[in-house]
Amino acid sequence: MGMGIGIHAEHPDVGKVQGCQEPVACGVWFTSNGEPLPKMLKFKGEDGEIYTLDHIQIHSREKKYFCGILAVEYRCSTLWGGRTWVFRLLFYPEECRWNIIWETPVVSKNI
Repeated sequence: MGMGIGIHAEHPDVGKVQGCQEPVACGVWFTSNGEPLPKMLKFKGEDGEIYTLDHIQIHSREKKYFCGILAVEYRCSTLWGGRTWVFRLLFYPEECRWNIIWETPVVSKNI
């Protein structure tokens, strides 16, 4: 006889988001199934300038619950300024909002 109350039966929660989130504007293409795929980003740099990233490579996509809030986490990379930048994009469908979490940049072999 099971004694659990089924708290995490539907969707397990992963807790807090790890990393520093920054808001971004995201150009998105939707599949025929309605799934969003990020194609271009605009963000404000530390110098106050607006930067554009395109040619985003999506390595994985996963629905997650952070403290009970649904988000779709995309693990991505792009070549920018002679470096490969690795980052995570979080899409919050309830708010239709995108955030970026920068990972450590990797020096590109294409330099």
